Amino acid sequence: MQGDKRKVPMSNPYPDEWRSLGGFDYLSALSLIRPLNTVRKRLGEDGDYILQHDFDCRIVIDGEERVLTAPRGLITDLTSVPIPFRIFVGRVGPWLEAAILHDYLYVAWRFVEGRGVRPRDRLFADRVMLLAMEAAGVGFVRRHAIYLSLRLFGARGYATEDSPVFADLGDPALARPLVIPTELER
Repeated sequence: MQGDKRKVPMSNPYPDEWRSLGGFDYLSALSLIRPLNTVRKRLGEDGDYILQHDFDCRIVIDGEERVLTAPRGLITDLTSVPIPFRIFVGRVGPWLEAAILHDYLYVAWRFVEGRGVRPRDRLFADRVMLLAMEAAGVGFVRRHAIYLSLRLFGARGYATEDSPVFADLGDPALARPLVIPTELER
């Protein structure tokens, strides 16, 4: 899995100024893939996953609707949770979609022309995760514990530039969506 350094500037997912966030909804399904070489090599803890298709969410920022899109090809480690805390929060759970969007917001500044590390953008990413977890039905105590841990320990992950962020999805087999019939289609 080769990471690319997207040469085309991305649209800026961060609002320049904001006071309130609310009205969060998921607009598309989360579609992750795990390439065969990742499985064979077991990179990292369990290997990385790749966002197969754009992942869209709607959020209201200061009363205005906006769509946030985590782009296809984003490399993710699912939910980053230190091993001792996985008894309370696993790498996969109802917070997974929020974690994927959060992963994107923690790295997007690298690809927005003229953008750098800004504490306000990190706060935005963390608050979006809190709203996204609420929209996913994560309980009050658990989502606030996750949010607090992000605020206390996430700064280094936000400001790090050393890991690949996007995978090359040039293999046509990776572009085909997996279709699972729903109960109504059977």
